[in-house]
Amino acid sequence: MNFIKRSLLLIAAVCFVMGTSTAAKRNIEYVDAQKLTHAGKMCKTTNPYNRVEVEAYPELTKTEANLLRTCSGETIMFETDADEIWIRAKYGYRSFNNAMPMTAACGFNLYIEKDGEWLWAASKSNKDGKTKDGKVRIEQPMKLIANMDSSRKRCILYLPLYAELKSLEIGVPEGASIKKMKNPFRHDIAIFGSSYTHGSCATAAGMTYPAFLSRQTGLNLCSFGMSGNSKLQRVMGEILGGTKADAYICDAFSNPSIKQIGERIRPFIEEIRARNKKAPIIFLRTIYREGRNFDLKAEKKERDRIEYVDSLMPQIIKEYPDVYYVDVADQTGTDHLTSADGVHPYSWGYKRWADAIQPKIVEILAKYGIK
Repeated sequence: MNFIKRSLLLIAAVCFVMGTSTAAKRNIEYVDAQKLTHAGKMCKTTNPYNRVEVEAYPELTKTEANLLRTCSGETIMFETDADEIWIRAKYGYRSFNNAMPMTAACGFNLYIEKDGEWLWAASKSNKDGKTKDGKVRIEQPMKLIANMDSSRKRCILYLPLYAELKSLEIGVPEGASIKKMKNPFRHDIAIFGSSYTHGSCATAAGMTYPAFLSRQTGLNLCSFGMSGNSKLQRVMGEILGGTKADAYICDAFSNPSIKQIGERIRPFIEEIRARNKKAPIIFLRTIYREGRNFDLKAEKKERDRIEYVDSLMPQIIKEYPDVYYVDVADQTGTDHLTSADGVHPYSWGYKRWADAIQPKIVEILAKYGIK
């Protein structure tokens, strides 16, 4: 009897190893992501994953140019019946934030439509560093998701928030189909801003406040987040105006000083208006930073800046037609539970922010037939 048991266990072990070996040898076929639907950007660029052709704007600093090379807010959309999806990418510039996971900074975030809603499906990044044989670890093929059924799925793949891509391929098992998908989001809205708009400390690339707002409204928001370098630069007004967007949303008061705001807001608006005469420009009140809770210097700085903007914007609105100020308070809540590092929210805070500003944003855009 013991001999029979040992034999059966040996046979089972051999079958398991054979099955594992067969699965490991599964052939994955890759398609260039540029053959699928690339959305979330508005500028034509030599590198399709850069958000702005930075070489055309010598006024940009090296830091500003590098941040605009990253693909925050960009997506690849496709339909597939594959039961697993792989990623193969080559990277250029990359930036890291100690309070931010690599899955958001350098990784990929998949959403799949289910019952008419976009549902989180996967978020993953390879590790940094080198493999034992000296290859760049983050650029090795990565299984993003597996064990799905073979039904046809509509997918949105959010690209890394703080990394520049040089190339991107999406893989599916041999015999599975993958093809372009019509962009389900309407209109073209440029959303400009700070590290908040860029997505710092979000837990996945599709969990920024522009991404939440886009999925919740069906509006096509294209991010011009610039990490800590959104300071109402004249050149950014030029870039934004050149997109001929249907509307602009600006998280413009989170980085600049009071002096910079006062000096730069009018030239910034006028640069947009020189290229786009009528599109609404919606400015957002900056959010409450939790770092001011006990730091008296930070508390005064933040309070003074918000009070200055609150007093300035009514005058700006009188001077410039089709300019708005969404001054919702407590966008991330009043329970002080959403901060990742005292400055940035994590994803639940970004979700609250999107929820807080959505009614006013939708109301303003509706005046211009943007629904």
